[in-house]
Amino acid sequence: MKLTLVLLTACLQVAANTFSQGKITLKMETSDIRKVLFAIEKKSSYRFLFDEAMIKGKPPVSINVENADINEALGQALHNTGIAYKVLNTNLVVLKEAATAADIQEVRVTGRVTDAAGTPLPGVTIAIKGSNMGTTTGDDGSYAITVPDGAVLVFSYVGFATQEETVGGRTSINVTLQPSATSLDEAVVVGYGTLRRSQVVGSVAKVDGKELAKQPVLTASQALQGKASGIQIIAPGDPGSQPQVRIRGTNTVSGDANPVYVVDGVITDNITSINTMDIASVEVLKDAASQAIYGSRAANGVILITTKKGTTGRLRVDLNAYTGIRSMTSKVKMADARTYAQYTNEARGYDNQEPMFPDLDALEYNTDWFDEVTRAGLLQNYNVSMSGGSEKTTYYFSAGYFSDDGIVRNENYERANFRLNNAYKIAPFLEFGHNLNMSVTRSKNKPSPFNDAYRNAPTTPVRFPNGDYGLLEGLSVANPVKANEQQDHTNKRIRLQGDVYALLKPVKHLSIRSSFSFNRSNYDNLNYNYAYDPISIGTDNISSLEVEDGKSFYYNFDNNATYHRTLAGRHEIIATLGYSAERNTSSRLIVRGNNVPPQSNLWYMEYADPTSVQLVENDGTLVQRASLYSRLTYTFDNKYNLSGVLRRDGSSNFPVNNKWGTFYSIGGSWVVSRERFMQNQKLFDELRIRAGYGKLGNDRVPSPVASLSPVSQLDNYWFGGNGYPIVPGISIVELRDATVSWEETKGIDAGLEFTMLRQRLSGEVTYYNKLSNVYIPVTLVALAGDKSNDVFSRAADVRNKGVEISLNWSDQASENFSYHAGFNVTFNRNNVEKVQGSLQLKGGSLGNGEVVTNTVEGEEVGSFWVYEVTGIFKTQEEVDATKAKITGSKPGDFQYRDVNNDGVLNDLDRMFVGSYQPRTYFGLNAGFNWKQLDFSVDCYGNTGNKIYNGKKAIRIGNDNIEAARAENRWTPDNINGTQPRASNTIPKPSTYYVESGDFFRINNVTLGYSLPAQQWNIGISALRVYASAQNPFIAKKYSGFTPELPGLNNSNNSLSAGIETGIYPVSTTYMFGVNVSF
Repeated sequence: MKLTLVLLTACLQVAANTFSQGKITLKMETSDIRKVLFAIEKKSSYRFLFDEAMIKGKPPVSINVENADINEALGQALHNTGIAYKVLNTNLVVLKEAATAADIQEVRVTGRVTDAAGTPLPGVTIAIKGSNMGTTTGDDGSYAITVPDGAVLVFSYVGFATQEETVGGRTSINVTLQPSATSLDEAVVVGYGTLRRSQVVGSVAKVDGKELAKQPVLTASQALQGKASGIQIIAPGDPGSQPQVRIRGTNTVSGDANPVYVVDGVITDNITSINTMDIASVEVLKDAASQAIYGSRAANGVILITTKKGTTGRLRVDLNAYTGIRSMTSKVKMADARTYAQYTNEARGYDNQEPMFPDLDALEYNTDWFDEVTRAGLLQNYNVSMSGGSEKTTYYFSAGYFSDDGIVRNENYERANFRLNNAYKIAPFLEFGHNLNMSVTRSKNKPSPFNDAYRNAPTTPVRFPNGDYGLLEGLSVANPVKANEQQDHTNKRIRLQGDVYALLKPVKHLSIRSSFSFNRSNYDNLNYNYAYDPISIGTDNISSLEVEDGKSFYYNFDNNATYHRTLAGRHEIIATLGYSAERNTSSRLIVRGNNVPPQSNLWYMEYADPTSVQLVENDGTLVQRASLYSRLTYTFDNKYNLSGVLRRDGSSNFPVNNKWGTFYSIGGSWVVSRERFMQNQKLFDELRIRAGYGKLGNDRVPSPVASLSPVSQLDNYWFGGNGYPIVPGISIVELRDATVSWEETKGIDAGLEFTMLRQRLSGEVTYYNKLSNVYIPVTLVALAGDKSNDVFSRAADVRNKGVEISLNWSDQASENFSYHAGFNVTFNRNNVEKVQGSLQLKGGSLGNGEVVTNTVEGEEVGSFWVYEVTGIFKTQEEVDATKAKITGSKPGDFQYRDVNNDGVLNDLDRMFVGSYQPRTYFGLNAGFNWKQLDFSVDCYGNTGNKIYNGKKAIRIGNDNIEAARAENRWTPDNINGTQPRASNTIPKPSTYYVESGDFFRINNVTLGYSLPAQQWNIGISALRVYASAQNPFIAKKYSGFTPELPGLNNSNNSLSAGIETGIYPVSTTYMFGVNVSF
């Protein structure tokens, strides 16, 4: 709360300094009129509008005033000059020849600014020509400004041609801005600077912050889904989680495959603390040519986030709020009580066991466990921002609150955000600024109930009449309601991140920037378990309390210099040279105790049984990096561009001899449409070809790679495996490779960009091909004293190659109607090209001794490796006639294919049947504007990937069963059943559980209405109300909850991606919102 007051006070102080009039104290002798006027502007909020021709030739003037008002000051300064003035109520002072000054009149002008397609343009700068006074448009493109009659309004917006309009007595001026002479002149953030799009030689996707803010999601990365090609977003379902992102496929096997985020220059792996409403734009660097400037952090891609900044002009206040309801999109239909009881009795009968439910008519309950653990959760988001500034100072302040109750009962995620982005122009050659963000989050998490709800018996009530929680004896899963109500997991985190910088321009063409960026996080996790046993009736454990305190601190000193010069009007050179040094530390302490009272105000370790308190973990990490980087961009005749990057990185993750790596890129582009031979053609408005090649590194490798082999006194000394002598001593916990070095990725990229049909159609086609040399665990011969004989080695090559296509159409069909549509698609092929020693990298264990994925040469990372089901044994004769089968097979069991026809069913008969990595993923968007009405729809989908239905594959004992399987099962009376017989046996991993991962989903539908600003006389410049639906529809082939799956148990492990064992599903949200600007 204290920090909130400090930030708010700072922001209001800036606003006060900018807009208060104040008194003027000034002494100047025989000075040029311009200098006197500028001095008055510096000491007050008044701004002057005058014709330079009128000032030219006027004699020097003098002024000597103290605590004077504007009239006294100007009376002295303009005495005997023939110049008169008039002060308008906007603090604008208009200077005219004395004879015409009395004719100056004020006019209030209102209007709306749109693009050629009729889409409102928020944030357009509207300046009074000849002054620095002005305003900006609101979210609906509307504006209002008071100006002197006859003034000229200048409308400017990035990517559009500047347009001037003379007021001439008009009170309403609507403006349609046309795209710049070429969108190739648009500024693109590329890391440590900006370039014109025509100069960018790599693949960079840019998404406007307005598009991200439409969706009611926690992070910008989740809102990116479907917005650009080459980006696969695996959306999470649980509150507070960040999605997994894959840029052009999976590059690594054992390490982190997510890209790195750079927020206003601050490098981070987590952006859940960044308010989406604060984001101005997002650039995604997709290829080596664009990523190389970030060296060892860029192998998996780079996402650059630029937050909003203040602009010169009046104070602008924006309020944004929405609230909605989240609910499950779809459920898996489970067997009802009677069907479940029949199924269980049959399964036990096949195993010669007594029926569990001898009297089906005596069943009392029919519990839908999904209904019992889920709910309609409330979603809320409220934000306020203030921005503005003067020539010397600009500011942006925002405060926001986000709350998500989720769809599981008794859980909640809350986040409060505060941001302050200020810039101060100390002198014409010196600027100082900061971009600061603070977030406070609190989450109340519950153990995911979906696996237990899936497997629990419907014959059991939530509670028995006596109040005890219901559970079926012998069932191996918990009562999910009991687990929900008897466990309390609370997480709190405070994060402060940002950067402070100074920008110096000592001489013409040269700029030097120094910055200190940081990311400080402190968190507390409290896990309290009441005295209960989740899988037994009437049995209670002792209560337990686990407390975790942790902190992390990242900081980076960065210094770079940029030289930018154009020679002879045709040769443009931009050279950047920089150095950075960073340090990242973290530590945590975990303590556990028992018999803690159930009252939440007593959840402290001092109330635990002293004899039970134990230190569970106390560890920390330290990573240091140092980098030298450079980039040289050369442009000839604004048509031919060459750019090269060279970077040298050092990382503490590696041994002394391998700490440093060198990374680079080279690329070029050709603006074909600016050639003479293209001037008379009418097909292309713009046409550009680009290509690049580069080498990147990755030091985010598995922890067993990154340090020396640890030893332990807690384990005995081994001379071999089980059965070999064991004696007390120090043992090697894990083997480490002393020659370990960087994972490396080399890639090429070539693309064609174009606009056609008077810039209504734009598109891009790109081909990419990259090869990564990655770490995998390799099993060696056991050494004396070695407890584990696995060592990580850079022993595999993974290739991703593909094609990206993007097409966008925008058109103004009539004066009041415009529409737009866009489509992007990515075709990606992932392949493991080489594994040294033809090793097999198995993964995806379901806890029953079987694995379901294998990564080998010629297949995709994390390919499903299973037996092929060819049918179901109908009769005992079929079982007897089949040689290769599971021991104990009976009629109704699966029949598997004997691939090598050796009569034995073993791993040699397993097949590769695809992976979770999609072959194709795509996005669709469309919308229209009709008068004040706006509509938009965003869609996303993928095809060509597989999902392993793990929750269906691990039915144990008397677990429940899906209705479709139970109702269509094989029985002696239904030997043609399409599903296997009732059984309590865990089957082999097979194609039966491999399902299509194809899906198409409507991500968001929004309908809004903007009320014209002219209707409001209470200070409101814009008002828009809207209704929106997030994930309202999905078409999928997968029978489970959701086709969007991270690794097994929500991990980031590429070897187990696409295996579902009860994931928290993506939900549907319906909401209502309002945007107000003052």
